[in-house]
Order: sequence, then C-alpha cells, then structure tokens
Amino acid sequence: MKKLFKKHLKLLITLLILILIILTYVFNWGNIKTKTVNKISSLTIPFSLVVNPKNVDKGITPKSIKLNDKDFEGDKTQAINLVNTINGNYKATKDFNFLTEKQDKSLTEKIKKQSHQYIHDVTLLNFGKDRKGKYLTVSLNQYNDTDKITSYRYRLYHKRNEIFSVKYLKSTSNTYPPRFIIPDVKVGETGINNSKNFMQRLKTAIINSNLSMNNASEPGSFNQIAINLGLDPDKSNKGLYNLAKNSNSRVTNYGIVGYEISDVPRYSRVYIKQLSKDNHFYYTLTYNRNSNKFIRFQSGIISTNNNK
Repeated sequence: MKKLFKKHLKLLITLLILILIILTYVFNWGNIKTKTVNKISSLTIPFSLVVNPKNVDKGITPKSIKLNDKDFEGDKTQAINLVNTINGNYKATKDFNFLTEKQDKSLTEKIKKQSHQYIHDVTLLNFGKDRKGKYLTVSLNQYNDTDKITSYRYRLYHKRNEIFSVKYLKSTSNTYPPRFIIPDVKVGETGINNSKNFMQRLKTAIINSNLSMNNASEPGSFNQIAINLGLDPDKSNKGLYNLAKNSNSRVTNYGIVGYEISDVPRYSRVYIKQLSKDNHFYYTLTYNRNSNKFIRFQSGIISTNNNK
C-alpha cells in the first residue's frame, strides 16, 4: 500500500508540473511570439541569397549580332558586283531570277497596272548586316512615259555571291532613280566595331545621371548627356529619353541587332533593339564617316530605305 501511494504521488507531481508548464506557456505566448519575430527580423540575410546579381533582368536582353567584321571595303565591292550581275542578267533575260515566284508575280502585276511601264535598271541603296546575315538593299527602277520613276525596294541576303533570301520592303517614287552608294568612294572608318563601347558609355551616363526608368521625366533632361557624349542634343534627347524610360534596373535590356552603310549620306547606322516585359523598341545610332564620330541617337529605324 505504501509503495502504491508513492507511485500515485509521483504521478500527481508530474501532472502538476506539466500543468504549470502549459499554463506558463499559455500566459507568455504573446511575449514568446514577439521575441521570436524580433529575433528573426534581426537576422541579416545576404543580398545574394535573395537576388543573385547574375540573374537580375535575365531573359529580357535581345540577342545581339557579333561586331567583328573588318573588311567593309570588301563588303561594299561585293554588294556592287552583285548589283552589276543583277543588271547584266536582267538586260539579257528581262527576268529577276533572285525573286521568288510570288514576288515576281506581285511585281509584274504592279508594272502592268498601266501601259508603257517597265523596269529599266537596278541601283544599290545600302549594305549591312542583321541577325539573319549580311544583306544589300536594291531599288528596281520603273520608268514610264512621264518623268515619274517608281522605286521597288528589296533586301537581298547573301553569302558571298549567292543570294539566299529576299524581302520586299516598300515602293516610292521620284523624278530620278535613287542611288546612295558611290562605287569609287572608300568606306573608310565605319565606327561599327566601336558602337558597343559607345553604348556602354551611354548606359553609364544614364545610370550616373539617375535618369533611368521612372526618373526619366522629359527629353530635355537628356540634353547634357547627349552633349557629354558628343551627340547632337536636339536630335538625340528624345531617343535617350525613350531608352532610359523603357530600361530595366541596370539598363541592360538592349542589344545591337544590325548595322547599315551608305555613301549618301556618308553614314554608318547601328540599330539597337530594346525589350520590356510587354513590348520592344528600336533605336538608331548614327556615325558620321566624314567627321569620324557618333552624332545622333534616335528612336526608330533610320535608313536610306526610306529616302526617295
């Protein structure tokens, strides 16, 4: 009996201790919770564990072309020779064998809309490169019995002397055939291979000015940046404003996607594509080959293709 009493006493004491622990926890729950939250809040979590800088803005930078072309004189000569070959073949056959069947049919229908119209010759407008490859732009010049000349413009992608793809661009008209490449003029320094470094300078200038994204309030704010970069502020402030306004946090959501060279005007034009979450934008960086400097940064695609 004595042993049984001791056993019950131990159980009772254990039960009382357990009840006291539970009551203590219940009455101090608020303090325990607060201390726990405060302790967690006081911990310093390395930024790299939350956001890996290598992954910031990942996936919204357009693929750029390689800027390692060196023989621009050779590219110009090749473009001129291709157009000379096209002209020679056309005079002999009255046929443009580089056009697809659908393109040839469409051109024929346009020419036959009125009588006394015919394609007289082909002129070279420019040559360049984009993500699809190297290209030249030509004008098929349609004459009639008036002084009006219609220009049908095509982009011809080529590998050496072989044309592998043709894209129709537009048509326009004037009183003289378009010609923006001069055969006997040297290409000279194009500025194209320096455009990546220039865009890095431009990017740094925008970041340092604190005018990126939401801080880009108006084009006029970018006049000084344009001047510091040697650009025409009146022709460049709007382009810089749009690039900054549509930029991501580190101004990395752009890439150089092409370039184009002409002699009239004597410019090299570098094309930049910018991506946002829901849209894309294009810009043109212009290099003057007479003064050997970048002179403009403009919104949109600026090209001799749009000249008459």
